Amino acid sequence: MDILNLLERIEDIIEDASKFPLSNKVMIDKEEILEVINEIRLKLPDEINRASWVAKERQRILSEAQEEANEIIHRIQEQQRVLIEESEIVRQAQKYADKLIQEAEEKANEMKLGAYNYSDEILSKLQDKIIEINKIIEENREVLKNLN
Repeated sequence: MDILNLLERIEDIIEDASKFPLSNKVMIDKEEILEVINEIRLKLPDEINRASWVAKERQRILSEAQEEANEIIHRIQEQQRVLIEESEIVRQAQKYADKLIQEAEEKANEMKLGAYNYSDEILSKLQDKIIEINKIIEENREVLKNLN
């Protein structure tokens, strides 16, 4: 920064100035000091403008960073919401699938039991028919024996 250099120049002028004996007072070149002060005045608006621009730019960057951070937070919250909803959907789908499987197993067991009962009924009727046929055969054999 030019202004800092000019202020250092003033310090150097004061340090290098002749001292009055037995005091802290110094004798300086008025024109030289006024010239440095004038340069400071000329450069001061530029430095203030630059500092103001830097402050505004800093604020703009901070605002953009905050907006970006807010957007990222919003996106993450949205993703979290979606994942939670998907998780809930998956949980409900699993519950429904478990229910369907249980109902299917119960239906299969009922059908299997029904098939066993039906087979047993058919076999029982067949057995009764065989017994009936057996009796007829025995009766016919008896008739044939008595004819001899």
